[in-house]
Amino acid sequence: MKLDNKQTLIDAINEADLVLIGIGEEWAVTFDDMLKDTDFSADFIKMTTEEQRNSFVPILQREYLKEIRDSQLKAAYENLLELVKDKNYFVISMNQDRYPALCGFCEDRVVFPCGGYVALQCDGGCTDELKDGALCDEIYQKIHTNTDMEGLMMPTCEKCGKELVFNNVKAVKYVEAGYLPMWERYMKWLQGTVNKKLCLIELGVSMRYPSVIRWPFEKTTFYNQKAKLFRIHHSLSQSAENIGDRCYTCDENSVVYMAK
Repeated sequence: MKLDNKQTLIDAINEADLVLIGIGEEWAVTFDDMLKDTDFSADFIKMTTEEQRNSFVPILQREYLKEIRDSQLKAAYENLLELVKDKNYFVISMNQDRYPALCGFCEDRVVFPCGGYVALQCDGGCTDELKDGALCDEIYQKIHTNTDMEGLMMPTCEKCGKELVFNNVKAVKYVEAGYLPMWERYMKWLQGTVNKKLCLIELGVSMRYPSVIRWPFEKTTFYNQKAKLFRIHHSLSQSAENIGDRCYTCDENSVVYMAK
């Protein structure tokens, strides 16, 4: 059914025993967003060769994602937190930023199955060993200050010699060990929602990885008769037929919706 009034969502959150939030790609900061911020990217473009830019873009992305520059996105996160801060909640984010934590969500209640820019891995995944991404902070400072740029390279894997990349889905072979401990924590939390009043909020989730949020959220809502699902997306807010009376949909950009 259509979500015509935001109060319906607010009431469902207030009445719920637990709240599960899925954050999708509508909330993502893209490479284009970064390049449009000329105050941030101008030095990088000017001081690096084309080959270096191809290699160092993730380092720039890591630095760019250390703060939320979009006021509307920041407001959306803050409003969302205000709604659930006193509830037993868990968040799944399909994005590679740490924005939920920056806005006050508990880090031990947020999982990032697509990885992020916190740790480094071998691009070929020859080992599950992860390195601290802070190794790249020195490279960023050299780029930013145009210091010792000649021969500057990403660190390499000690075992196979391949380049180290950030531990996320953009790696040639993604090492999932980076997020699995928190995913297991989420699975245990989810087990505790059985036969409880559960409010599931799906915000801007696309069909890119439907088996992570969209399909599990529908399945959980179907089996838990006390659950309600709210699906907000500018073009993909369709409801599953078997939960139609407990699935509320809104055809609007979810960031805009939550920022109001």
